[in-house]
Amino acid sequence: MGRRGENIHKRRDGRWEARVLYAHTSTGKGQYRYLYGKTYAEAKEKRNKLLAAMMAAPASRPGADSEPAAVRAGLRCCDLLEEWLRSIRSSVKESTLVNYSYLAERYIAPALGDCQLSALTTEMADAFLKQLLESGRKDGRGGLSPKTVGDIRSALLQAVEYAGSRGYPCGVKGRVFSPKAPKKPIRVLSHSEQEKLEIAVYRSDAPERLGILLALYCGLRIGEVCALQWGDLNLEDDTLFVSKTVMRIQNISKGADTRTRLVITLPKTDTAVRTVPIPAFLTGYLREYERGADTYVLTGTSEFMEPRRCLGRYKRFLNKAGLDPLTFHTLRHTFATRCVEKGMDAKSLSEILGHSDVKTTLQRYVHPSMELKKTQVNLLEDFSVRGQNRGRERAKSL
Repeated sequence: MGRRGENIHKRRDGRWEARVLYAHTSTGKGQYRYLYGKTYAEAKEKRNKLLAAMMAAPASRPGADSEPAAVRAGLRCCDLLEEWLRSIRSSVKESTLVNYSYLAERYIAPALGDCQLSALTTEMADAFLKQLLESGRKDGRGGLSPKTVGDIRSALLQAVEYAGSRGYPCGVKGRVFSPKAPKKPIRVLSHSEQEKLEIAVYRSDAPERLGILLALYCGLRIGEVCALQWGDLNLEDDTLFVSKTVMRIQNISKGADTRTRLVITLPKTDTAVRTVPIPAFLTGYLREYERGADTYVLTGTSEFMEPRRCLGRYKRFLNKAGLDPLTFHTLRHTFATRCVEKGMDAKSLSEILGHSDVKTTLQRYVHPSMELKKTQVNLLEDFSVRGQNRGRERAKSL
């Protein structure tokens, strides 16, 4: 069976039929082209080729860009989603496109796909998102997380914004409901915990121990560590270059054997492509285990390690160190906190972490310890009459 929102279905004669919105009549009625194939894949391939041709030469469609907004009143939300996804195909990362496509197909199209875009209102969008938050899970076990609903909201609003840029009538105006995710307490290794973990790491000869040290002393994300090759490290210059990440994305290909697949892609943001300094003490240790440029640091081979496996290996080290299970991201948090404790300025730290905004670094990743807070508070002694007297008494005793 075809997926809802794709406009692909199996006919009674056994053939697969793909329907593509091609233009609109003067009354706003959609005009479609019908493409046929012996299999779902064949019909979808023909459909995708036509869609690509339409995007490459939109002016070739009868009245495609000259139609007044009123004529497009018959446009459905599923048609808008398809057109919007085609429009961003060449401007976003593959993982981003796959994620938007998955959210549109799995959540937005089934609920809003058949609704005319001109009839879609802010109230309808609000109700849709709130319903997902309360009972949006496909297994019937409650609602989706605020993070997932927020991602769906982002995809929907980007499609609506695209509609506005094309002059398509849409009733979504003003602010749309946005779920607020509760802030989770962020865990940072204490000095004694960090020492225990490092002892367990240095006692091992497993290649993945190097990834733990690079995350702890360079602030790398787990996907960045998995994608790191020895050619990315310049041990003569005490630096490493982050230019890629390993991530698992939805496998939306029809007939795929797995629901997800691994890809090596660009890092999270443009600023995440960065050169990171390596502490000199760590460079000396890494030099003992350096391999060929195409060899992955975590495996010591030409094959990369997937993040889930890396997480499992990391938790083994935690267990050996007698520590509770912690996320791999705890290492990044700990790195940022130690840098602040040692007086690193926020701008430098932000660039090392690959953030585009210093505020993100300060609000999300920097968590001063109680020891540092006490040290900072005690600096106020110089402004206190009692503190100044104590200072004089100490000076006399010398």
